[in-house]
Amino acid sequence: MSAPQESQPDATIDLPNDPLATERLGEWVGERLRPGDTVALSGTLGAGKTTFVRGLARGLDIDDPDAVSSPTYLLVIEHDGEVPLLHADAYLPAKLEGFLDDGGLEYLFDPAKVVVVEWAELVLKHLPERVLWIELSVPPELGRKVTIRSQPKGDFPWVADFRTI
Repeated sequence: MSAPQESQPDATIDLPNDPLATERLGEWVGERLRPGDTVALSGTLGAGKTTFVRGLARGLDIDDPDAVSSPTYLLVIEHDGEVPLLHADAYLPAKLEGFLDDGGLEYLFDPAKVVVVEWAELVLKHLPERVLWIELSVPPELGRKVTIRSQPKGDFPWVADFRTI
């Protein structure tokens, strides 16, 4: 599996320099995700990945979306809801890879849950074939740029509506 950075994005949006805008976008995405979906997040430190996941949790109707925080040192945090959310962080890739190699793959990619992996590009070999890639970047001008790519192309058809939110 490789990150689809080279492919044409399915959608790109510019957000204002406001964490609530990033969270609202995450909520919009979360409302459309289904059990078994995997979201791969990439972006520099401070780009808004965890803020995005907090909104995504709200969109999934997770029991306590405000409890979403960075799982860097915990590796994976499970959030309860009708469709549970597994929030993983690969910022320390050797640590997460050890977990995945020791049987964590079956847990992490449970088809009854939605999975979000921050810093996903660091653990490409462990990701499933079907992934929604979301890159958050901080351009020189204010705000955030969000790029979405579905892999395989077209597997998340609702992404076409992304341009209109």
